[in-house]
Amino acid sequence: MPLYIAKDGQTFGPHKLEEIAVFLNTGDFQPEDFCWQEGWPEWRTLSSVIPTKPLPASPNALSTAPPISTPPLPSQKNQIPDDIEIVGTLKIPTDRIVTCHVDGDIISPATVTISREAKVKARIKAESVIIYGNVEGDIHAATRAVLKSTATLVGDIYAPRVLVEEGATFSGKSHVSPKSSPPKSKSSTPPARKSAPSSSTRRS
Repeated sequence: MPLYIAKDGQTFGPHKLEEIAVFLNTGDFQPEDFCWQEGWPEWRTLSSVIPTKPLPASPNALSTAPPISTPPLPSQKNQIPDDIEIVGTLKIPTDRIVTCHVDGDIISPATVTISREAKVKARIKAESVIIYGNVEGDIHAATRAVLKSTATLVGDIYAPRVLVEEGATFSGKSHVSPKSSPPKSKSSTPPARKSAPSSSTRRS
């Protein structure tokens, strides 16, 4: 059954799996984008639905007008509402899109996506971190950290894989290693940041 795709605040589709696979190949869609089809109780990431190897197809241009039957962009089951402000530690159990203001820490065993409208001043520790908006704080990702073209990050990144799209603003250091978190100190005082080989990049 065709899928609807939620990307950058818009809903596309419906598209067949073959079409979506090609859009993934061209970069129009990303594995972390959300998808939905009739009968599903909630949105899912494309990476959990589409096979790794793209399927051949020749799709038409993306359809930006959402059909009447399309549900709203990822519901509150996987979206933090944008009308609240969180001060302190935000613990997220599954994949979530954060659209609100957060001042503190964000911790999750899943994928945390920071939307374009969000303003986050927090340390983020998650399986994967995808940033579309503004973040001030260090990023600790177990698998990968992605800065989309609209992202602004002031802080260091600790992750095995780091992707910074053209147009993103990154002020900090990237620590790319199999272990994303910095070494633990024996004392309760956080260890000083090392001047290990890393990069501080600003793209516009």
